[in-house]
Amino acid sequence: MRVDRAADGVAAIPSRKRLPIAVAILLAVFLAIGTLGCSASDGKSEASASHKKAPKGTFKLPNGRSLYMQCLGSGSPTVVLEPGENTPGSAMQAVQDPLAERSMACAYDRANVGSSGTGPTPRTAAGMVTDLHQLLKKADVPGPYVLAGTSAGGTLVQLYARRYPDEVKGVVAMNPVPSADPWLERVLPIFNNYEDASEKAFYQGQNDEGIDYLASSKELKEAPPPPHVPFEMLISTKVQCEGESEENPGPCLKSYGVYEQVEREVAQQWPKGCFREVAASHDIYADKTDLVVGAVKHPCAR
Repeated sequence: MRVDRAADGVAAIPSRKRLPIAVAILLAVFLAIGTLGCSASDGKSEASASHKKAPKGTFKLPNGRSLYMQCLGSGSPTVVLEPGENTPGSAMQAVQDPLAERSMACAYDRANVGSSGTGPTPRTAAGMVTDLHQLLKKADVPGPYVLAGTSAGGTLVQLYARRYPDEVKGVVAMNPVPSADPWLERVLPIFNNYEDASEKAFYQGQNDEGIDYLASSKELKEAPPPPHVPFEMLISTKVQCEGESEENPGPCLKSYGVYEQVEREVAQQWPKGCFREVAASHDIYADKTDLVVGAVKHPCAR
């Protein structure tokens, strides 16, 4: 379904001869200074390791693309936010700010979006996941990661976790774009001709970010199985079908039952998956910020 819109003391001198007092005093001073210097240096090193500066800026990736990222806060695990289609990471600041109070929280712009550079289209999930993986390494963002994505981002976080399971501690997917198989097979029969054509075109890449969801769905299907980490699927209730009514249903209301079924099945594929419906618009993170922050901190813990 789609809705358009980070020793006290002086050491002994190992000599049998007694040194002059003045020389001994000088040696003691130098030793003390050296000891303090080493001690201060070690402390600074440990502090910088535990309070790593949150990365911010545009980073040039090994594959040639340049992506913008802004991280806030410090602490582990690091939360990585994946926005929806053609949406900059800053759109998720409402959840990024409270998450950054307890851990590092990062949001970024995909290629062709916001402050990031360009990338060839059509794009696929595998390519975008590779971009994110390279970005996290290039920006030296510490793991492990809890991934939280909405809409298109909700699809990407699933593939990232399946490709790089050792890096991920938890996943939250909000209203992800469903995989073409089984979505199209189940939904097209209940659409009219215009809705059929529109949905097919969307999945073929005629969307705001030029994402080929047909190829992306195949990549997801061929990826390793979901890892044993908490996975929470959050989908909006029919509240997201704005402008439609039971008397005059549009594609959102017509397909809601199928959407719910497909996404519930996705959650069941994860060994530690759970499913929840939320009375909110398509952008759950904007309408139910506290709920989303809680889910990201502790997926499936309720």
